[in-house]
Amino acid sequence: MNIEQRFQQISQSNYEALDGDSFLAKLHGERQKRHMKKMGFINGITAAVIVAVFGFVTLNQLTDDPAVYASNDLIPLEVMDEATEEYVYDLAGYLVDSSDDIWETLAFLDEIEFEPVATMNDGGIQ
Repeated sequence: MNIEQRFQQISQSNYEALDGDSFLAKLHGERQKRHMKKMGFINGITAAVIVAVFGFVTLNQLTDDPAVYASNDLIPLEVMDEATEEYVYDLAGYLVDSSDDIWETLAFLDEIEFEPVATMNDGGIQ
């Protein structure tokens, strides 16, 4: 189609006057919709970054070394008070009773130098 014909067609068409209020309302709605879409994207990225940071921090705190978890509370029983000693023996009994792999539990108790296990490994001399 020729550009002149298009201009003639536009000039001959009968357009109604634009309603300024509806135009502004639609414009404002479109801007708000785009803003909400942009903010949703930014919030999604922010949430992903937060989850990644907390995941990384948590992963760095995990370890397979059982001595790290138990080294601060299971000091030799000679210097423990009676209540702590009873608690430690009860905890060791619970670990042995609820363990799926008794050898892994005994290795853990040996690694943290739990007195009865250490005595057992030394042939009963200690």
